[in-house]
Amino acid sequence: MIKGDFSTLANDYTKYRPSYNKQVVKTILNNINKKSKNILAADIGAGTGIFTKCLIEVGIKDIVAVEPNDNMRNAGNDYLGRKIQFFKGSGENTKLDSNKYDLVTMASSFHWPNTQEALLEFNRILNDTGIFAAIWNPRLTERSESETQVQNLLFTKYRVASRVSSGLSGITNKLSEILYKSKFFRNVTYVDAIDVVKRSHEEYMGAWRSVNDIQAQLGKEKFSQFLCDVEQIINKLSYVEVHYLTRAWIARK
Repeated sequence: MIKGDFSTLANDYTKYRPSYNKQVVKTILNNINKKSKNILAADIGAGTGIFTKCLIEVGIKDIVAVEPNDNMRNAGNDYLGRKIQFFKGSGENTKLDSNKYDLVTMASSFHWPNTQEALLEFNRILNDTGIFAAIWNPRLTERSESETQVQNLLFTKYRVASRVSSGLSGITNKLSEILYKSKFFRNVTYVDAIDVVKRSHEEYMGAWRSVNDIQAQLGKEKFSQFLCDVEQIINKLSYVEVHYLTRAWIARK
């Protein structure tokens, strides 16, 4: 599997990826000086529309979703019942109109584009008081015994030392500084919240199958073996308790 290519993962991604904390989503909207129904939003790197749906659920009616991968876009159209328009584009080149949007978001995807090129593009498409929000929802694996075992398995047996998209490392370590240094934003607010979710075996394994970076690092054969090992860990449980930490950086022009 090629790093960053979600072409074969769209089905599992739609069915099994978790959503985002509702209060964090509301906090993002509270930073915009408009009623939800009047906000013009663009969800970039939207995947199959999981976060796009969060924006719809809080009352935003005018949303475009931008996603570079054809399979993910098609799955998004099916998932959201064509309630919004999906466009082909990327963080570096959204192909959207300039100086137009009140809100631009990237959920679990801002680690993929070239950071500076993407911020330059978001500055272009946001209006003069617009908001950019970068959101992730990593797992707090140390809070669950079974999750701790799975994490140790990755580190010890499979030698996976880092995650591209964990939301707890990489770009998130210095994101506030990066946003300030871009000089596109007047202020940056950070907010987070934890959701504890009981996931069935099917949901838990499906979420792992939707992950790109581990599959890209291990290859098909080792990843299949990893999934078997995970099943051995959770097969004695009636469910897997997962702690999701929704993290959001909210930057105002």
